[in-house]
Amino acid sequence: NEYKSYLRIRMAHQRRNPLTGEWVIVCSHRIQRPWQGEEAKPGDLAGFTKQSTYLSPGATRSGGQVNPDYTSTFVFPNDFPALKSSSDIDDEGAEGDELFEIAPATGECHVMCFTPRSDVSLPLLGVPEITTVIEEWVRLSKELSHHRYVQVFENKGAMVGCSNSHPHCQIWSCDFIPNEIKREGEFQKSYFDKHGRPLLVDYYSREHEKKERIIEQGSHWMAVVPYWAQWPYELLVLPRRHITKLCDLTAEEVSDLAAVMKRYLTKYDNLFSCSFPYSMGWHEAPNMPGANNEHWQLHAHYFPPLLRSSTVKKHIAGFELFAQVQRDLTAETAAGNLNKCSGSVHFTEKAA
Repeated sequence: NEYKSYLRIRMAHQRRNPLTGEWVIVCSHRIQRPWQGEEAKPGDLAGFTKQSTYLSPGATRSGGQVNPDYTSTFVFPNDFPALKSSSDIDDEGAEGDELFEIAPATGECHVMCFTPRSDVSLPLLGVPEITTVIEEWVRLSKELSHHRYVQVFENKGAMVGCSNSHPHCQIWSCDFIPNEIKREGEFQKSYFDKHGRPLLVDYYSREHEKKERIIEQGSHWMAVVPYWAQWPYELLVLPRRHITKLCDLTAEEVSDLAAVMKRYLTKYDNLFSCSFPYSMGWHEAPNMPGANNEHWQLHAHYFPPLLRSSTVKKHIAGFELFAQVQRDLTAETAAGNLNKCSGSVHFTEKAA
């Protein structure tokens, strides 16, 4: 068994993602290769500078709208929405040609500011403030459920394309089911039909037993580096019980998620002593009246680009872009590195 574990860590191998059916190549020895490629400027990752942005309270946004002097969360329609409520595109396709199909893309887009402060991110907020953020996600999941799918996501940091440093997320409500949700739904359905249990409920139990990749765990939630992780320090956040949507969370589950979230996000920042960039997204069951979504399990993905330090990120290029995704360290090594970091004291507080 020890020899097999050694081979798994040191030898190139593949791991299957049961949510998508895709395989990831793991080549942990490649982390030793010299790096003379792109490095970000450390200042780009600071993220703790107090400054006024167009998302600040009382600021005038680019479209001329003036923000209220909000003191907690603030939700408003995106001034430059990707999706709009109507479209001149019909459902008939393009001239009936399957090589040139077209369909409408309608919906709503909202922005949500986490806090009036611009010099903090989620791990630097208190648990009560993070609880308020999650409560807003719960509210929006319910209020926007007349759309086919509601996607909550956060891009944190310029490295992942965030265009405004003020702590915020977005909510896109689609009148169609996006590709990733279709695919995850199909694989969860296939597993449920075979085993009679939700895939991610079983996965939670297995990770709880193994305790090899868990980063943080509360009474109701677990944050784990998934066995099949693609990104270096990827996280999968799972509820303990079977839940299909954010709007189904209880007050106790919301409170526990806030506490767990603060701890794993603090570990993220402490890993390289920076405001750790990532793209985060919640995946919940689509809104399809009459449909049976018992195979679905609510979960969140965190995809952070940093690999070796606060200035070196992972690039999806070459073989990974044209053939198959590959990672340079095992999920177990990534979990070990994160678990060496404090989840209770942020590095900026240590410095103070």
